[in-house]
Amino acid sequence: MATASAPAPAPIAARRTRSIQLKHVLFLFYGVLILIAVYHQDLPLLTAGSPQRQRFAPVTGYLIPHGVFGALALVLGIFQFSTRLRQQYVWLHRLMGRIYVGSVFIAAPVAIPIVLILGPPPLVMAAIMQSCGWLLTTAIALYCVRTGNIQQHRQWMIRSYPFAMVFVFVRATLAIPAIERLGLTGVVSVVWTYIALGYFVPTFIINWRAIFPPKGGVRSIAKTQGAA
Repeated sequence: MATASAPAPAPIAARRTRSIQLKHVLFLFYGVLILIAVYHQDLPLLTAGSPQRQRFAPVTGYLIPHGVFGALALVLGIFQFSTRLRQQYVWLHRLMGRIYVGSVFIAAPVAIPIVLILGPPPLVMAAIMQSCGWLLTTAIALYCVRTGNIQQHRQWMIRSYPFAMVFVFVRATLAIPAIERLGLTGVVSVVWTYIALGYFVPTFIINWRAIFPPKGGVRSIAKTQGAA
């Protein structure tokens, strides 16, 4: 008599499918935000005589390296989280990682003289905090991978990339008419909100399983503690 096949693999496959679909939706949403940010804030810089181009004219020498290397880090950082890339194309993962780190080390500090020259003053400290946070987390991630601590390297990369994402989320949010009408108050509020989230959310993601362990895991921990 034939042996019945085990039903266990089906739920695993289903969970894997749902995970891939969710990942695609998140990346699609993030891609839409990038397009909104570029269309609303960056494309006018290419138009001669536009208010945005006139405003940034005094810092063109700083803006070009900040924009080029910031965009490079923003794009390459996404691929650093690809498990398939890390496992099947190690050389490419390392190359992109080196370019990402180099781009951060150029784009982040250059943002500070831009805001010091252009202002407004309420955003100076916000720019400094974002730049320093991006530099520090990236430097720690680099140190960890150079010393062979891969787990901490991944965790600090997760902490690093959200500081680049602030660029996208701030500009996409400011494209909302109700937020745009708030003027400087809206800009300052949005910028500080996303910087605070950039510091907090990655740690929450890293410790998600420890904060909300499976019920079976909680019971086994309780039994272990009880036995002790």
